[in-house]
Amino acid sequence: MAIKQKEVEQKSKLLEVLTTEYKWENLLLGVLATLSGALALMIISGNSLLTINSDFPILGQGNNGIIFAWVLFAISLFGLALVIYPFFIPAIPELKKITWPTFPKFVDHSVRTLIFLFFLAGIILIFNILITNLLVEIL
Repeated sequence: MAIKQKEVEQKSKLLEVLTTEYKWENLLLGVLATLSGALALMIISGNSLLTINSDFPILGQGNNGIIFAWVLFAISLFGLALVIYPFFIPAIPELKKITWPTFPKFVDHSVRTLIFLFFLAGIILIFNILITNLLVEIL
């Protein structure tokens, strides 16, 4: 009696590489996206910090440099979104658990917060006036 062997599925190496998460890839993507976005904004702003020389091939001709900068900026925003997105996935179920206060409770808490802030600002203002007068007397 012959035993039929199971056929082993061959996994694609490309699929395996693309689905593997590496330890530092999000950090690297975040840094590169931030730097490329900053460079794109420097080009877009037209500031003298970073300009494309008109002799530069392709990008230096006409509006090609500005178009390149806008495309680079869009890609960097997409990269930042890919980095930030995984941090918000666990927050969505937690946000659904929140019970929001009623309107009267919201107003009560807001008024209490504003009173505390005005009180704290008043104390800082009094200390500022005292220290300023003290320094004027000393100097």
